[in-house]
Amino acid sequence: MKPKDLVIPIIISLFIVLSACSPEPEFEVYEGKVLSIAVIGDPPTINEEQVKFNEISFDDLTEEDLKFYDAVFITNEYLSKASESQYADVYMNSAIPMFFISAKNHIPFTEKDTEYNESWEWTPGNSYAVGVLNHQENDSLNSWKFGIYNGENTEAHIREMYSRIFKTVDEQGL
Repeated sequence: MKPKDLVIPIIISLFIVLSACSPEPEFEVYEGKVLSIAVIGDPPTINEEQVKFNEISFDDLTEEDLKFYDAVFITNEYLSKASESQYADVYMNSAIPMFFISAKNHIPFTEKDTEYNESWEWTPGNSYAVGVLNHQENDSLNSWKFGIYNGENTEAHIREMYSRIFKTVDEQGL
């Protein structure tokens, strides 16, 4: 085979290899109304400028204190404390959504007899954040699960997940 006969197969091979490497999709950013989010833990790094975080403590999880917020985020380092039985009623009676970041299920937070441990932590292929909102008037529970793109824990994927959470909060119209 002459070297010039190898050019076309090489070009075809390169084309196939390069087309298989698709770039990361462009993620949508939340563009809705201004949101005020209470957070127990460190506020996340996000893409949105119209979302404001205010750090609070578990002592601030009262109806009076929460009426100024659109949602509450509880971050990974506080999930164990968040699952203590005295807080289950707080989450289930809240007028705003509660989100548990880096937890794959809301059960340890809404069920008094279930303790949070490493089996409830995020692992690839599972939800990265969960949220709950109990509607007292019709006794229905909304729950949400948010995964991260391809199960890859990268800053861009985490930011995109927060954008979806903000859209969900905005849709609640509270």
